[in-house]
Amino acid sequence: MGLFNSSQGLSQTVGQVQSAFGAVNNAKNAVSQLGGALDSIDGIRSVGLPMGGEAVGDIFSAVAMFGGGDAPANDWRVRLSLPTWPSFRTSPVLKPLKDAGGFIFPYTPAITINQTAKYSSMSTTHTNYNFQAYKGSDPGSIQITAPMYVEDPAQALYWLAGLHYFRSVSKMFNGTDPKAGNPPPVVKLNAYGNYVFKNVPVVVTSIQVSLEKDCDYIGCNVVGSAAGQIAQLADTVGGVFDAFGLEGEAGLGDTIGQVAGLLGTFGIGGSTSGGVTHVPTKSTFTITLQPVYSRQQVRKFSLDMFVTGGYMSGGTGYV
Repeated sequence: MGLFNSSQGLSQTVGQVQSAFGAVNNAKNAVSQLGGALDSIDGIRSVGLPMGGEAVGDIFSAVAMFGGGDAPANDWRVRLSLPTWPSFRTSPVLKPLKDAGGFIFPYTPAITINQTAKYSSMSTTHTNYNFQAYKGSDPGSIQITAPMYVEDPAQALYWLAGLHYFRSVSKMFNGTDPKAGNPPPVVKLNAYGNYVFKNVPVVVTSIQVSLEKDCDYIGCNVVGSAAGQIAQLADTVGGVFDAFGLEGEAGLGDTIGQVAGLLGTFGIGGSTSGGVTHVPTKSTFTITLQPVYSRQQVRKFSLDMFVTGGYMSGGTGYV
């Protein structure tokens, strides 16, 4: 009985239990209020859910877009778009990118392009040269190495948003996500005009960020999501119930987590202070992108149209 072998320990434990159940009561009140909003038809429609309970994926699609539409024709900067999924557009952490119209590399990056045509060698008897049988072509990966310099808190928030962006677009939808099971979203790459990269659909296959040791770090105030605070409370509540064997209430933590996940998906729940984060004044982002095209698009591909530049100004993004 080590936990209760002194009156002082018992007093502390009782105080902890009271505090824990105080948090539980607050959580119940939060869930009750949120549940009341979600139970009414008006409340449901206010967060964009269809009236008949159709799948949310039929309404929203995690495809790519820019905050203000496509990049202007004379904008040759290297830019990656934000997915249209609501959590990307409403995330307080990604707000600097939404305001900028996507992730724009603030300094000219180094870009390496790979294009391959694959052939298989066919050996024949009594000949000086083998024959080459064509197998297929591959646009290959696109590697971007970008320097990032930070001079003030505003730039620090942009740096942090960029890191969070690449972490986000390299993860699949999972858990209680309305699109759980879907792969990471596709984004669009634009750079240097129509004849280099124009609306190229890509996925992020790797991200490497170097945090230098021989530089200063700048602090910035980060705004977090209130829905995230609720989700953290759910973990705490679940831990309290497990600790005291309250199996009958164990589902409450999951309920809070599901409500928080739904609110986070639609960017609802206000915002709270996320504390101070420090970012380096100089760093390097190394990103690998892989162009991806749907089977339907590839089936309609025309080499004649590609050669004559027919795809350059469209939205197909062939490279």
